[in-house]
Amino acid sequence: MLYLISIGIALTLLVLVTIYGKSMDDHMLLLLVVIVMSSAGYYALALSPNLEDALRSNKLSYLAGCFAPMLALIIICNICRLQIPMPVRLVMYSGQIVIYLFVCTIGYLPIYYKSAEYHRNSAGAFLVKVYGPMHTVQVVSMILYTLAGIVIGLYSLNRRSVVSRFNVYALLFSDVIAVSVYLVERAVHLEIELLPLTFTLASVVYTILLIRISNFSIYSAQGAPDFANQNLGSIFFNRDLRYMGCSDYAAELFPELMQWELEKKIPGNGGRFNTFLRQPLLNYMKAEKYDESLNKTFEYKGEAYHFEISAIHPSGKRADGYLIQVSNVTDAVKRTNR
Repeated sequence: MLYLISIGIALTLLVLVTIYGKSMDDHMLLLLVVIVMSSAGYYALALSPNLEDALRSNKLSYLAGCFAPMLALIIICNICRLQIPMPVRLVMYSGQIVIYLFVCTIGYLPIYYKSAEYHRNSAGAFLVKVYGPMHTVQVVSMILYTLAGIVIGLYSLNRRSVVSRFNVYALLFSDVIAVSVYLVERAVHLEIELLPLTFTLASVVYTILLIRISNFSIYSAQGAPDFANQNLGSIFFNRDLRYMGCSDYAAELFPELMQWELEKKIPGNGGRFNTFLRQPLLNYMKAEKYDESLNKTFEYKGEAYHFEISAIHPSGKRADGYLIQVSNVTDAVKRTNR
């Protein structure tokens, strides 16, 4: 029953991730597929009528143990806006694939399991195993990926203008829970595996955080194709007017944004944003005409800039947040005035 719950939750999350499309992390999709397949393996193992079927199901269940910690680390890095170079990711994938190939030797070679015995109780079938050396390698890799995620979370606590503290605390909480459950499971020697449920609960946390981020992402906001234009600055706020991030060009136009803490109110200590954009944003918010956008221009150091303020996911007199897009229109203004 526990494994069916895990499958159901993972499938539901899979639908959500698919709905959000390109604004979501592709590794989240892979993680959920791995969890679904692994949980199905655990469930099939519990129903196995003999050793041969149990070993076959057991190999499927190891998908999560081999790949979920690595995928979780990549997702954590993406949430914390730390890019893992492609060559490093290829090495990570290659290493876990090799480990899983050793998992596939179960029943044939004494490399991953030295031996396995088939048993049944009221909860279903289970295996009593004597582990081989490659199982130790897989466990070590799982622990290292999890610890790396915790280290990245702790490091990101000091990057307030880049990563939301709420997001970091949520990531650290899910990692600590995963480690705690694994240690308890090994200490008590439970006959039922809690690992798939642990990964499922962690994936719930990751999905919630990714959805929160995607609501204020350049890939999900209206006019998304325009973000390919490097001369278009974008600044995001949630419905409570808390700062949610900006594009590189926006930070170039408004340098103070790099000092603002994510998910905090707009600082009132001067700066270009407070001079040119703060009051128009407040006026737009008070007007509550979220089916319309506010368009204006301002001049700074001889350059003309156009900005548009619009609502993110508007619904009547309510919106998920606000988007400000700013562009340099000096050349267009000069052509018009000729």
